[in-house]
Amino acid sequence: MDLFTAPIETVIVDGCPIRFRQLGSREGEPVVLVHGGAAHHGWWSAVAPRLARRRHVIVPDLSGHGDSGHRGSYTGEAWADDIIGVLDATAAGPATLVGHSMGGLVAICTAARAPDRILSLVLVDTRIPLRRLPPPNRLPRWYASEEEALGSFRLRPAGSVADPTLLRRVARAGLRHDEQGWRWKLDPKTRRLFTDDIVEAALLSLRCPVGYVYGEHSELVDEEVVDHVASKLRTAVPRVRVPRAFHHVPLDDPDACTAAIEELAAPRRLRHEGQRGTTA
Repeated sequence: MDLFTAPIETVIVDGCPIRFRQLGSREGEPVVLVHGGAAHHGWWSAVAPRLARRRHVIVPDLSGHGDSGHRGSYTGEAWADDIIGVLDATAAGPATLVGHSMGGLVAICTAARAPDRILSLVLVDTRIPLRRLPPPNRLPRWYASEEEALGSFRLRPAGSVADPTLLRRVARAGLRHDEQGWRWKLDPKTRRLFTDDIVEAALLSLRCPVGYVYGEHSELVDEEVVDHVASKLRTAVPRVRVPRAFHHVPLDDPDACTAAIEELAAPRRLRHEGQRGTTA
């Protein structure tokens, strides 16, 4: 199975086309993989086929990213509605949401907005509280050739042990060509829209189990971050640290990332009731 060759499907959410792909048996337990900021669904291209051996895997592009449409403005609630719209379109039952980086924040907002649709969350190297960063450049840039554009591709943060061939394929999937040249599909207006207040309010309303996956050498997440989230949830948060990996765990070690998701994702038989406990 190859994620990039799976059919692209579309659902319209508040007037915006949201693209997604599906892998695996529709009878499998559903899992939705949510990419991070400035990324697209291809960031999961090495993980999705591995998960699809046992699960129904749904991989969307959030609005403003990848092949999905652009909006005049973006919010965490709008991105949560993108995910809910994809769940509606696929008729998937209660699903596990797996979010990498900013995708974890979107997953939290989705679970807060539609608790009956979400069975569990797996946050992959999602930093909470957020980093303090300067405002991003929100102007698109065009390149004269595909190679020039690919040469500008950089992971942020930069640390990674990912296969260069995989990185090049992911980068190429993020490009489009028009009369002005080559540019990234990303809408620059999507950058750095979450605040700690938004994330904390959503965290406090969660009713489903939460697990964490993070890289051993991550620049953003460590045990202290996971413990902080557990203190907000007032419940234990199981976690898996992936050896050698940095922030981009799905790219750095797809096998270990897949195994960690399988370990932390709740099976379909679990119910929301009774999942929240208290820490000692």
